[in-house]
Amino acid sequence: MKTYIQSKFILILLLFFVVFYNSMLAQDIQIEWQKTIGADHNDYFWDMEITSDGGFILGGTSFSNMSGDKTEDLIGIMDYWVVKLDSFGDIEWENTIGGNLIDQLQIVKQTVDGGYILGGSSDSGVSGDKTESSPNGNLAYWIVKLNSSGSIEWQNTIGGSGNDRFYSLQQTTDGGYIIGGYSDSDISGDKTENSQGSNDYWVVKLDSFGVIEWQNTIGGDVDDELYYISQTQDGGYILGGSSDSSVSGDKTEASTGGIYDHDYWIVKLNSSGTIEWQNTIGGDRADRVYNVIQIADGGYIVSGVSVSGISGDKTETNFGNFDYWIVKLDTNGAVIWENTIGGGLNENVHFTEEESDGFILGGFSESNMSPDKSEDSKGGADFWIIKLDTSGNIVWENTIGGSDFDQCKSIHKMFDGGYIAAGTSNSDISGDKTENSNGLRDFWLMKLYESPLSIQEFDLEDKISLYPNPSNSTSTIDFDIIYPNISLELLDVLGKSVYRKKYENTDSIELNIESLAPGIYFIRLEVKNSLANLKLVKNS
Repeated sequence: MKTYIQSKFILILLLFFVVFYNSMLAQDIQIEWQKTIGADHNDYFWDMEITSDGGFILGGTSFSNMSGDKTEDLIGIMDYWVVKLDSFGDIEWENTIGGNLIDQLQIVKQTVDGGYILGGSSDSGVSGDKTESSPNGNLAYWIVKLNSSGSIEWQNTIGGSGNDRFYSLQQTTDGGYIIGGYSDSDISGDKTENSQGSNDYWVVKLDSFGVIEWQNTIGGDVDDELYYISQTQDGGYILGGSSDSSVSGDKTEASTGGIYDHDYWIVKLNSSGTIEWQNTIGGDRADRVYNVIQIADGGYIVSGVSVSGISGDKTETNFGNFDYWIVKLDTNGAVIWENTIGGGLNENVHFTEEESDGFILGGFSESNMSPDKSEDSKGGADFWIIKLDTSGNIVWENTIGGSDFDQCKSIHKMFDGGYIAAGTSNSDISGDKTENSNGLRDFWLMKLYESPLSIQEFDLEDKISLYPNPSNSTSTIDFDIIYPNISLELLDVLGKSVYRKKYENTDSIELNIESLAPGIYFIRLEVKNSLANLKLVKNS
């Protein structure tokens, strides 16, 4: 009897702890507005950016004909679909781009000239919008440059005799582009090196007109799949992908998992595409990278999924099947910390962005309430948005979804402190969703904000002044009194951080903006848990 009472007490205590812990993690995130964008069939969202006019550019792949929000019929089996929205999420223009077969868009980015660059995979011949055939009718990289109105300026089909699957692109500081994915092609077409295994990383540097400047095939003896590439602070490049190769070819460490179980494989290149360092990171089962970013301290945040238990580089067991696995690396690729985040079923993280006080993660979850998750699933899968501190600990997390499958692919912090999140949904009106699906799957975009109930009452904007504004070189922020702690972040019109600093015991801050490009900037201030956002104009 005594044992039973003790066991019951322990169970109640554990339940209390889980409920209390989850209440601490839960954040009162509210949807300010949302948009369901799609047509009569499947429209898969892949990428989004905040544009220089304060609106948004969305990109994905469409199987739909003219219907719903789509003004053009399908050209092939699937096409690129690009949608430009204003700051309220209303459509300004959209464009269907494709050939006669498969054209799958993965990336859309605004370019420095105000246009857009698209990247994806295509096996279409010369047809529709496509001016070059894919080699041997297999998948090739298809890069398309649009002007600010969405019309095609130039395009390039890049590939070899096998399948070349595109996944990542970024405009580089010289105005060109770095693109990447994975390839099983040998020397043929545009490819100048043989495959080293079944698939290799394939990195290609383009000039501002899409002409190849250099390329590098990087891999081992089995399967190496590149999913993300970006330029680093030193002008080189960081690659993030997955590998199950042994020590062979370019690979200096064996896979830590079993047969067909991939590990994170992070590779640093110099500005010419030569390997500087690499690190294989994983546990005893499958671990796959989907995103790697360099952060302000020069290190890297790697995000992906894992089913590994405690083994290899993994210090925590998995919670269900696939979990978020976030890894912090130093400037040389050594692991600083790692965190496994998940529930009882599947979780998949697709996007990570650095903030002044941590990181925001966007992905999806199928799980119900669990130690890391404060809410049950609302359908088959939901957006699962998580805020981490700088040490990788959960600050808050939020589940957003309808009755069916909703998968977040992108999230960005906006200048007002809120977030814009987007993904794919096939939910009708239910849960958090206020519009029915247009077809089978649609783009789902939402503007999020933190409930003012979570912020202490303190009207910061009445206590500050900014002058001169506009300014050519310096501007001053004056406060009504001396405050012990002030956090400041300066963001460009795209919401990207260009400067951040914490100030102590001051009533005045002088900003030197002489080196900034002319344009509109936003100053985000935090004092005593209150936020203020100021607009600053930099003259030429």
